Amino acid sequence: MKKASLAALLCCCSVSSIAAVPDGKIEKPFVIGNEVICLKEIQNQITPYLRSFEEESGVKYKYNVKAGLSYKDTVGLRLQINRVDARLNVRVADLDYYWLQERGSICQPAYMVFDRSE
Repeated sequence: MKKASLAALLCCCSVSSIAAVPDGKIEKPFVIGNEVICLKEIQNQITPYLRSFEEESGVKYKYNVKAGLSYKDTVGLRLQINRVDARLNVRVADLDYYWLQERGSICQPAYMVFDRSE
């Protein structure tokens, strides 16, 4: 498995949004019913990206919500992503995912901070 540390995912975000990556204020995740807002969309976007680093097929990941985040006009989630196939439960990445609070942009990333280092 390749090990790499990426400052930001370039797909889905502009160069200007990568320039300053803040540490968000830690809050409770946004939940409606029993579902964390935007978690499914994040899984759909990030899982294929993670799989591209793996050599085996059938890789599965579990997304653990650590906290909600807020910074200026953005909100987000802090996630720990574990590989859980083949009886594993190994942390492979940490992700801070921020999106604008504006209507119509919910779940669309303003920027993401993605760290695969251990």
